[in-house]
Amino acid sequence: MDVNRALLTSHIWSIITNRKSLWVQWIHSYKLKGASFWDVQSRCNISWGWRKLLALRTRVRSCFWKSIRNGCNTNAWSDNWCDYSPLRSFISPRVIANAGLSLRSMVADLIDENGQWLWPQAWYDLFPVLIDVNVPQIIPDVEDRFHWKDTDGRFQDFKTWEAWNSLRHREGTVFWVNAVWFSQCIPRHSFHLWLVIKNKLKTQDRLADWEAGSATNLRLMCCPLCKQDRDSRDHLFFQCPYASEVWGLVRNMVDMGSVTDSWSSIMLWMELNAHLKTLEHIICKILLSATTYFIWQERNSRLFSQLQRKTCDLSKTIIDSVRLRIMGFKLGREPKHRKILETWLISKNMELNPG
Repeated sequence: MDVNRALLTSHIWSIITNRKSLWVQWIHSYKLKGASFWDVQSRCNISWGWRKLLALRTRVRSCFWKSIRNGCNTNAWSDNWCDYSPLRSFISPRVIANAGLSLRSMVADLIDENGQWLWPQAWYDLFPVLIDVNVPQIIPDVEDRFHWKDTDGRFQDFKTWEAWNSLRHREGTVFWVNAVWFSQCIPRHSFHLWLVIKNKLKTQDRLADWEAGSATNLRLMCCPLCKQDRDSRDHLFFQCPYASEVWGLVRNMVDMGSVTDSWSSIMLWMELNAHLKTLEHIICKILLSATTYFIWQERNSRLFSQLQRKTCDLSKTIIDSVRLRIMGFKLGREPKHRKILETWLISKNMELNPG
């Protein structure tokens, strides 16, 4: 959804800036007909695409800004060019017309030869904010410039990425973010761990809540790993006897002895250690995401193909995956790094690159 809005915004940018294209020319000739894009009415018999563009106006309008140079390309009422723009948001078309002014007036049209506003003096009593609208410095022969105003209030050149970053849905920073996403992570494992933390995996308890399948099938569901309980996020990671044994085997490779097989214990560890960037903690985070990834992989393998691995075999797969990632690190010559290589059975003769 956010990406779609950003792409639609790029079309709006093309219309506003009057980009040289046949489509933009057609829009101006047959849709706008001299009116501002921000003011054109959305009617019931318009096309789906045009309706989507018009519906997005309230969301993106505050991001489209003009820097005044000669003032001849900026609509005084509809465009954003001062702190109180658009002026039409509080000055009605009727008031503008009664003052003898046009809705198509540009900023330059409202400035007299002495550099004063041409709007009525009575407006300052009706609209006190106009007192703070300074007359812009007119620079002849230099066209007004379009800008994209980002979330920090800075003017940028328009890019679809900037539009996405400004329009995307945002939530507060979570404590576990650095335990999932960091430069040394294995991307597919981190993505899976993100799903685990958000409890978005299609586990049996969630399927039951969705009433997916017959009631009989839902009652017969059991964990494919231990055949004892219905699988859920907390059961699979790692209260299931099979998963708990795997977690116990791989956890011995790192300093996570205080972390039990309960998901609450794992989340507590992430809360306390997610921000740490030592090599030991980086390996812990890689190991945790790899373990959840391969446990889920084994669960699906047993559910859909009947292939089964012993706990020792799955543990070896997890450890080999993490070992391979460690071998790609640029390690220093510190004694603690050599100790880590010994723990993970990585050859001492492997050339250590200076950190």
